[in-house]
Amino acid sequence: MHTSEHHTIFYPSDPEELASQSARRAFPDKDTKLTRLPAAIIAPHASYAVVLDLLHQSFSAITDLKPKLVVILAPLHQEALDIDKPHFLFVPTEEGIKLPHTEIMYATELRNTLLSLFSDAIKAEHSYFVEEPAVELTLPLVDAYCKGVPVLPLLTNTCDADQCRTYAAIVKKIVALVPETVFVLSANLNAILSAPLATEHAKRLVSLLEKGEPLLESVHSKQISSCSIAAFEALRHQSWGKNGWDFTRFCTEGNESEKLPLEFITKERIVWHASAKRKEV
Repeated sequence: MHTSEHHTIFYPSDPEELASQSARRAFPDKDTKLTRLPAAIIAPHASYAVVLDLLHQSFSAITDLKPKLVVILAPLHQEALDIDKPHFLFVPTEEGIKLPHTEIMYATELRNTLLSLFSDAIKAEHSYFVEEPAVELTLPLVDAYCKGVPVLPLLTNTCDADQCRTYAAIVKKIVALVPETVFVLSANLNAILSAPLATEHAKRLVSLLEKGEPLLESVHSKQISSCSIAAFEALRHQSWGKNGWDFTRFCTEGNESEKLPLEFITKERIVWHASAKRKEV
């Protein structure tokens, strides 16, 4: 069991405040809730001061589900060390994590199975989880909506086509082993860019995701810049989620809306955040 590293900066360190913020609920219309498993949602990774409402909006879609496993597909915002290559997916080494207000257990048996089956792709390495906050800031919401359910975090920063196909095979194997799985895809819609370019990238990505279309060509032509492309691609290849994504809300710089604007004017460099759920087949 390891101790959280990123509270205070990304989410409250006070146990009562964190429990209170995690317990908040958005109440979507019935037709916005997911009804069967496996399922997937997008959860933005940023400070709770910025994205807490969007986090609850996303997680509210799984309120009625009873998963046996939560898998967090998160970006790695650093290069893998040469010593760890050719591995491109990383899982934690510990049995679980101690947050300020609770403890969460990892799906260790499944982790060991995947490490055995995909030994060239996946490596258990704790150091990446010390540096990367995306998993940790998502966990309090996972705990609030899926209490007691074991969690498997996966980190990667790849955009390699072959590795994305392997990632898809790993996701497929997870579902074969545990069909009652919720995938939480931790993602922002674009890199930190000037407002016009950030908005352009976000709109392009959303359009592709809504239609369930491939992303890698748009990455290589620098039309999109999300840090979670591999996870999106891995889910795109799953037979249970080929209908794309439903987006519910967007926000940046304190501005929240149901649709991305045609343009967004500010002198600041921005990131667009979104809440969304995977369309059901």
